[in-house]
Amino acid sequence: MLGARLRRAFALAVATTLVPSGARAQPAPARGEAPKPRLTKPPELVDFVEAVYPEDELREGRAATVVLELAISAAGAVEAAVVVKGAGAAFDAAAVDAARRFTFRPAEVDHKPAPVKITYRYVFTPKAAVETTGKLRGVVLDKASGRPLAGVAVEVDGVGRVVTNAEGEFAFDDVPVGEAKVTLSRSDLTPLRTQETVEAGRTLEARYSVELPAPEGAADDEDKDDFEVVVLAPKLVKQTVSTEVGAEEARRVPGTQGDVLKVVENLPGVARASAGSGQLVVWGAAPQDTRTYVGAVRVPMLYHFGGLRSVVHNDRVASVELVPGGYGAAYGRGLGGLVRVTTREPARDRLHGSAQLDLLDASAAVTAPIGERLSFAISARRSHVADAARLLEDQSFQAFFTLPEYHDGQARLRYQLAPNEWVEVGGMLSGDRQSRTQPSNDPANRVSETRTLRFERYDVAYHKQLADGAEVDVAPWYGHDVGGRAGDFGGVPTSVETESHLVGLRAEWRGRLAEAWTARAGLDLELVQSESNRSGSITSPPREGDAYVFGRAPADQVSADVWKSVIASAAPYAETSWGLFRDRVVLTPGVRLEPYFISVDRRKPHDPNAPDLGAYLSDVAIQPRFAARWASSERLTYKAAVGLYRQPPLPDDLSAIFGNPALGISTGTHYVGGAELRATSDLAMETNVFHTTSDELVARNPSSSPRVGEALLQQGEGRSVGAQFLLRREKGAGRFFGWIAYTILRSERKDSPGARWRLFDYDQTHVLTALASYDLGAGFEVGARARVASGYPRTPLQYIYFDARSNRYEPTLGVYNTDRIPVFLQLDVRVAKRVKLSGSELEVYLDVQNVTNRGNPEEIAYAPDYSHRRYILGLPILPILGARWSF
Repeated sequence: MLGARLRRAFALAVATTLVPSGARAQPAPARGEAPKPRLTKPPELVDFVEAVYPEDELREGRAATVVLELAISAAGAVEAAVVVKGAGAAFDAAAVDAARRFTFRPAEVDHKPAPVKITYRYVFTPKAAVETTGKLRGVVLDKASGRPLAGVAVEVDGVGRVVTNAEGEFAFDDVPVGEAKVTLSRSDLTPLRTQETVEAGRTLEARYSVELPAPEGAADDEDKDDFEVVVLAPKLVKQTVSTEVGAEEARRVPGTQGDVLKVVENLPGVARASAGSGQLVVWGAAPQDTRTYVGAVRVPMLYHFGGLRSVVHNDRVASVELVPGGYGAAYGRGLGGLVRVTTREPARDRLHGSAQLDLLDASAAVTAPIGERLSFAISARRSHVADAARLLEDQSFQAFFTLPEYHDGQARLRYQLAPNEWVEVGGMLSGDRQSRTQPSNDPANRVSETRTLRFERYDVAYHKQLADGAEVDVAPWYGHDVGGRAGDFGGVPTSVETESHLVGLRAEWRGRLAEAWTARAGLDLELVQSESNRSGSITSPPREGDAYVFGRAPADQVSADVWKSVIASAAPYAETSWGLFRDRVVLTPGVRLEPYFISVDRRKPHDPNAPDLGAYLSDVAIQPRFAARWASSERLTYKAAVGLYRQPPLPDDLSAIFGNPALGISTGTHYVGGAELRATSDLAMETNVFHTTSDELVARNPSSSPRVGEALLQQGEGRSVGAQFLLRREKGAGRFFGWIAYTILRSERKDSPGARWRLFDYDQTHVLTALASYDLGAGFEVGARARVASGYPRTPLQYIYFDARSNRYEPTLGVYNTDRIPVFLQLDVRVAKRVKLSGSELEVYLDVQNVTNRGNPEEIAYAPDYSHRRYILGLPILPILGARWSF
């Protein structure tokens, strides 16, 4: 808002006082005299620099206006800034310092660049310690017919006046907090006034239904109301522990190469994934325990193989939210965290788009309206990083992982049925392939492995705001996944492939039951029908809890199985929020009723002499959730949550040979408590402590000769306890943003009731991320990210013996997970330059990962005879130069 005011003041100043530098106002030339120089184009402000607000003046809430005379060179630089009318030494110095760093598009005299002098009014407006504005948006309708009214003037006292468009819509940004007086008028209307309450940082949606004058001769009903106001979109309390980052801020985070969704790996509660995995490990939960949603649709992963890029194009992302635990009743089917990606709606004003190219991939996106009611958005991306990696001189990192090949695309089509009602259809697809080969003259040491995953999603989304202000969303969707892994480890083959068809439906109503009482209720349905095919070693691929040594050949016991499964659940849920003591205390109880149905076509290995008998399981349970918030002051809020969660088995684990067809539902409990302190409008500190427990976890049967259909058992337990801290400076209207996130935790597992507790394979005791980005002005931006994390646990070797049967050395393992990979430490930097190009913007960036070229150990590898060990190092320094053009 301040920048907009400054530009308005600047435009006024230029129009009234601009004079060519070194010239004086002259009378018109007499006949026969040469014409005087004529200003043919005024200067245009390109890069505005916001002044540093004097601390004492800001503390006192003082506003000021400083009038400056600026001397602008023929190149557009400010050569001098002189105070014409001051507002005090502190304000004057700040205004002069900022103005001297302005950049202009040069003025022209007689159509040639020339130096000029202008008068510039620099307006200082204090910002309060908390957000002081909100937004007001709405629609004006004919009360009788419900049709939108165009041309109605909507005025907010002290803010401004706008006119409704053809859809009856209007919008105000930066409305001061508190009571706002709204006036509606049109030539055929008596001016109508009402009053709205605007909250800081929130958007108030309103619908105004107006009684039009009756035609001449019609009876006049004195009891009719001329005006009806409906306040829309009741507020719903956010999750107890969540971190949300907007797309524009996330795209500038160092180390992410401009990928909005990669910001998740920098948030508190998230462990550092091993290089090349792209896994999300949240609060000590297994990667498959965390659910990821794009809109209302669940997707199998957030990142492509390798973790270098997310599966959703930047231009489709509005924001991303991480809820590590303690979330409400609307979501389930997972014992871990929750990632929610909010997508952008297709553009309704004009054509927008972008194209991006860097070392990793190339992508493009476009969105535009098609007529008044229809709009679309489409995007695509394809990688080339695997080809580029072959040019690196040091290829040692490829012993641990190879860079992947990937592609993705999204398309959306939205039809606006009414001002507060729309329907949208769309889809997304993603494909990944990653191969690793370790050649050797000895066949026993040869290793090859290929992973693939392709998925598609198609959905229909319907949204409507009802007359009473409530909202309804309905989103049915369909998915198709094909994932596989094929490998050969020292002559022992492994092959796994699963094809799944998914059907889902999310329907929800949200509304206000009373002034301080809001609620939501809905249905969350999902069905997964899978067909799996597996052959090869019974212990490969390894699973969490296996006695695993990197590079060690799997067991040479081989088998094969083909099986089909169906896992379905339809969970109705309800949640309500009561605000007490003017919303200083908010209580949010919720409940989720989730019945499960699981079927497997074969409960025992196939016998050609007997018919196959299936396995069936039905289960239903109530999952209560509860959250509470107490705002002890305007800045300090305490919060707590507790809830029960459930998760079905993986289709891959339901084999009668490699798994257990009788597997049921795993359960868990989350306990969360914390506090949030908002020191200023842009600076916040948050601390949370958490404790999670899990029961009936699936683990490998410890018996060397398990019973038929019991290669896996459901007797495991898990527990995690820890704390996370976040100090965050949001960008807001300033130049700087960043945060420091620290998580300390201990995550343990017990594979059977009589077993001892052990460290979880993904346990990381300490994870610290510190990042910052600073806008230097003139389109330049710099940033850095530092990450420190404990290494993952590993099992040490106790002694070595020679196996004459397999003709190779074999290790005997010590106490499980009592060793660790060394600490990970990495520094990344980012430099970017943005240039305005007549209605578009070009950004050129250099994102350097591991700028110190530190050799970070990612895994422990042993010699073939286990006589010595070494560390496999992660990626070396990786500079990624790229450009993004947007319009």
